[in-house]
Amino acid sequence: MIMQALGDILKIKYNRSPVAKSIAASMMVDTSNQVLYSLLGEAAKKYARAIYVKNKILTITCLSSVIAQEIKLNEKKLLLEINKKLGDNVVEKIRYLA
Repeated sequence: MIMQALGDILKIKYNRSPVAKSIAASMMVDTSNQVLYSLLGEAAKKYARAIYVKNKILTITCLSSVIAQEIKLNEKKLLLEINKKLGDNVVEKIRYLA
């Protein structure tokens, strides 16, 4: 029988668990909000928020049509910054909920 380090076994189990996927998704949303607020300022904090990522589509809820338009105009820049911070092409598109 081949012996493995406990840490290696735990990493394998963790990576296969749904908890790891939930934590990664939460980190993506948090990073997306940071980028959104840094690019669009205080107004974005009041009226817009990233809520979830599914199938490489980031969903942002907007309470202001003006902020939604600003996000749409800066979509490519937002996607570039989010993917740069996350280190991979994790988000390909932004979806808006008004």
